[in-house]
Amino acid sequence: MTPSTEDLLAIARLYWGADQAYIFRQEPSPEDLRYEALWDEKNKEGPRWGALLRELRKELPDCKVCDYTPPLANPSFGALVYPPYERIMSRPQFIWTVAGYLSILAPVYTVHCVRHQYVGKRCLDSKVFLGPIPLELRSIAEVVAQRIEAEYGATALPLEVAQTPVPLYVNFMKPPETTLFHALFTSEPWNIP
Repeated sequence: MTPSTEDLLAIARLYWGADQAYIFRQEPSPEDLRYEALWDEKNKEGPRWGALLRELRKELPDCKVCDYTPPLANPSFGALVYPPYERIMSRPQFIWTVAGYLSILAPVYTVHCVRHQYVGKRCLDSKVFLGPIPLELRSIAEVVAQRIEAEYGATALPLEVAQTPVPLYVNFMKPPETTLFHALFTSEPWNIP
């Protein structure tokens, strides 16, 4: 069962500040200390997340599956799945990634897509698709969702809840742009390799 929006906001407030009082201080904020302590605890689950990634590689043998859990940068474990594509160097091309995030703050996850536009090896633009998954990527997204649910018992965070504005500072995201999505998963969903 997905926690309520109010419960998720209360959880997010434990780990993200409502102001920038500590931005220029040497010492960490109380929220920072709680966040770091939680990551210390969750890092013990690294082998479990690694097992999930190995299962994804077995179930999606034509795709490249990568761990995307940058230490302390995101409040989540991340899996990136790259469907097969042929790089064309001579003209613009769209390359898709399916991203699955399991929050460390609450028992919720999300699966969304990122579309990168390339010319050769140069990325011109990145666009995040939090809403409906494009048809050609749905089977991949479903496998990622099923694995996270089966391994962790987490529930998918509904898009309307994920887009709820929160009065919190999450890394470089500031109110009024900050949403529960940023507080629970990543403040830069487009910024993936």
